[in-house]
Amino acid sequence: MSEIHLWREEYKIGNREVDDQHRELFRKIESLLVIAATADAEKNRQECLEIIDFLVSYTVHHFETEEALQRALNYVSYEEHVRIHEQFKNTILTYKERVENDFSKETLKKFVGTLLTWLAIHIRDCDRKIVQNEPIGSGAGFEGVEDLIRRVALHLLEDTYCVGVKEVRTCVYKGYIEGDVIVRTIFGGDRSYVFLYGFSKEMAGALYSRISGMEIRDTARLDEIERSALIETGDIFSSRVLSNMAGNEHTQFEWKGDIFMNEYSDSCIDINNSVLLEFTTECGKLEIMYCVAGD
Repeated sequence: MSEIHLWREEYKIGNREVDDQHRELFRKIESLLVIAATADAEKNRQECLEIIDFLVSYTVHHFETEEALQRALNYVSYEEHVRIHEQFKNTILTYKERVENDFSKETLKKFVGTLLTWLAIHIRDCDRKIVQNEPIGSGAGFEGVEDLIRRVALHLLEDTYCVGVKEVRTCVYKGYIEGDVIVRTIFGGDRSYVFLYGFSKEMAGALYSRISGMEIRDTARLDEIERSALIETGDIFSSRVLSNMAGNEHTQFEWKGDIFMNEYSDSCIDINNSVLLEFTTECGKLEIMYCVAGD
């Protein structure tokens, strides 16, 4: 684990200053990843806290640089991009506080997994569109929630994670969702938006590998970095859907992510008012269930 190289040439967006800042962010994450995965975290506590302080301040500085570039280019999705940045600022500040108040190897790994996943996917899915002035995405034209989830998932799987989709089926939610790894994300506001993601072992491994370049050693006993990375993947999927729903300011919601193994059921979910899609891909299967609670 002493040699970890997270930066990839595919992360280049075509602007030298932004690309250099992205490289620096990945370099610092690499340092944390080595400590979190192999070293005595407590022994390296001061170094970890210094790196985290740098990452928080540098992320804010980096966002300011990106947003200035977007204004200069009159970027078409500037406001949406800024909202995504603001959401993640809150996330990273929350994790910084958690690490400072409860410093442990587990908390550190959660921070690394979340930051790494968000940064890798954000660059691929958002930042690479800035120079070309391509929109991040819009809910215009979506006929319903099922169609929206289908399109968002297809885009993220095929274009962002580079996972080919063979078939998509609409299914009836039977009261449970299947998968070797199940991620649940709940966004709470006036109503609760519930998403369940059932990943096959192969799918979970493929997505984690696409993000980090590393392999999941044992799906049945996920490391905290792996757990956080997959939970953040669920958050990204869910956020994309909610951000495309007319009138939803999902950045104002509180969200919670959890992970379960094998089969997950929830008696509070309305079977008759839910959407369930099954994606068969070249890397295994993914089930996505969505419902709204508190109508």
